[in-house]
Amino acid sequence: MFDLGYTTGTFDLLHEGHYELLKKCKTFCKILIVGLVTDELGIRQKRKPVLDYAHRKILLENSKYVDFVIPFN
Repeated sequence: MFDLGYTTGTFDLLHEGHYELLKKCKTFCKILIVGLVTDELGIRQKRKPVLDYAHRKILLENSKYVDFVIPFN
């Protein structure tokens, strides 16, 4: 098991598949950091997220699998 794990994503309209991904990531590490795609990057990549960054961050921070959420630009 690694001490630290990292994954990124937009996690817009968080659903069961997102939680399954986070759960699987957490099995490989003690601390899981999520790089959350910012609204600006989301717009450049695909489209504006339905939920804004602050809202998505709160949802992830309240997941038992996530230890830290940081912006991913």
